[in-house]
Amino acid sequence: MCGITGLVRASGVVEGDQRLVAALNRDQRHRGPDDVGQWSGGTAVLGQTRLAIVDLGSGGHQPFHSADGTISVVFNGEIYNHAELRRRHGLTVPERCDGAILPALWRLLGIRMFAELRGMWAIAVVDAATGSVVLARDPFGIKPLHFRRLAGGALVFASEPRPLAALDGPPRLDRLALHRYLAFGALGRDQSPFADVESVPANSWIRWDRALTRSAGAVHPDPLDALPATPLPELRDRFLDSVSHHLLSDVPVALLLSSGLDSASIAWAASTLGAALTCVTVDTGTGMGEGDAARMIATAFGHRHELVSVAPDAGLVDRFFAAMQRPSIDGLNTFLVSKAIADLGIKVALSGIGGDEVLAGYPHFRMLRHLPLLRAAGPVRLPRGLARACGSRRRKIAEMLTSAGPRDAPGIGALVRRVAFEEQITDLLAGPGWPAEPPAPPGAGSVPALALSRYELEHYLGGTLLPDCDTYSMAWSVEVRVPFVDLPLARATLGTDPRRGLGKRRFADAVGHPVLERIVRAPKRGFSLPMDRWMRSGPLAPAVRLAQAPDAPVTGILRPAGIAAVFAGWRAGRVRWPRAWSLVALDAWLRSLDAAPSAVEGTPVGVASRVGPAELR
Repeated sequence: MCGITGLVRASGVVEGDQRLVAALNRDQRHRGPDDVGQWSGGTAVLGQTRLAIVDLGSGGHQPFHSADGTISVVFNGEIYNHAELRRRHGLTVPERCDGAILPALWRLLGIRMFAELRGMWAIAVVDAATGSVVLARDPFGIKPLHFRRLAGGALVFASEPRPLAALDGPPRLDRLALHRYLAFGALGRDQSPFADVESVPANSWIRWDRALTRSAGAVHPDPLDALPATPLPELRDRFLDSVSHHLLSDVPVALLLSSGLDSASIAWAASTLGAALTCVTVDTGTGMGEGDAARMIATAFGHRHELVSVAPDAGLVDRFFAAMQRPSIDGLNTFLVSKAIADLGIKVALSGIGGDEVLAGYPHFRMLRHLPLLRAAGPVRLPRGLARACGSRRRKIAEMLTSAGPRDAPGIGALVRRVAFEEQITDLLAGPGWPAEPPAPPGAGSVPALALSRYELEHYLGGTLLPDCDTYSMAWSVEVRVPFVDLPLARATLGTDPRRGLGKRRFADAVGHPVLERIVRAPKRGFSLPMDRWMRSGPLAPAVRLAQAPDAPVTGILRPAGIAAVFAGWRAGRVRWPRAWSLVALDAWLRSLDAAPSAVEGTPVGVASRVGPAELR
């Protein structure tokens, strides 16, 4: 795990390029405080900051180079099947580090290398023999990778978008990305908030040739297509196999343990595999903790349990916003849990993130049974005034009956995940040039549960959970691993019953342990924070007040009257906290940038900063 960066010029590196990459390395040092590497050769400069987990010595120092020096690689993440790849391809790489095989594997397979990697990864390959540079990401986009072209023609990339945003002048914000944020509380999986910074799409590679002409392709044509019909008894072994791979580490491994099935299943699997974990449960002191239930789970499977109290103060909240790479209404829970892990001196933790998506565990999967009725019934249009008056949940139910209501599984997913509807967003937008409704989710096939799982995997897991997990765990130099977000396991679980979805009860039955069977039949809880209470009179209240100030940065891109209406509705109990928090988080993120955007038309107003004001494209 680490941060990677680099710069490539068609005509060869020039004076200052190495200093730029060194500066980007410093900006990402929180991602890897154990080592710093930098290399310059011909047309490229590569940099890396390392969080040492596998092969703790010099064998893990990056960049990695081929024996003849023509191939140089930096990568972020973990390649869990590196030992298997060494055997399969006869690789004689002396270093034990998982990423050390990449130059030799690239020489053997080229682009086809990416399809053989199992894990979470973002990789940059500089091939001097062909004069090309290739950037690629894992199938689910667990690890981020961003790039931009500078005015002088150079290509520059980094693990995080913020270090790239202020290069070549003030950062410019992207209207489409911000529109989607207002609608869903997060950006799309492959979106950047900055107009000049792009994200390498998940499951994709991008190649630039000697002239920096760009081409692209997929790592897998469709990783969730033609799924195997996996018998239920086989799922136990598939899950054990995934957890076994995710335990690869030369340092102690923790587990983020709640009282739910997903993390408890990992505790069971680790115990079955003979691994002893430190199970960490966070108590925020709000009476919403899961300490007792989590302790019983840890004890049942022979693991050590740590109950950690975390109560954010003003300084911690400021650090949270300073770490925010993309605006998001989520992530504070991950930030606090990751701090608890780091405070214990641990830098690797397993998490149950992804379990609800691949096991069809969200409650709205039960709504799929109503799709035939919705398709058969004629639309019932809700009057505009009544639609505005409805609370969020009632509004969503009413929306299902309108002509614009969902009639397929992805539509249900999009409705459930909405934070604001289009007319509510319109009330906030200032000036021309804003896009219309965010693009409709892609039709993901006619099999309902599989289609909804695919939507959730791309839009909620990929757009919210995974980006926030990477951002806020790496803010504390902690690597979080997600065994449920593993391609062989996901294909097996999604293929077991694509029409209804596997469901957590059947997953627990497949595992066959009585502790897990009891958990799955108990009411679902999960780790949550008292966000509404903290916003009104707790540690988040100062950020709420700042967002309502007349000179708040958010007022430079959204209508002050619309902002005031949202907060007034929230204070009166008519608007749920996520809509109000979306404005608070956006404002705080803007404040944390080197330069805040100040005008919808792109006309800058002076902002004191080292780079000057930003613009909204």
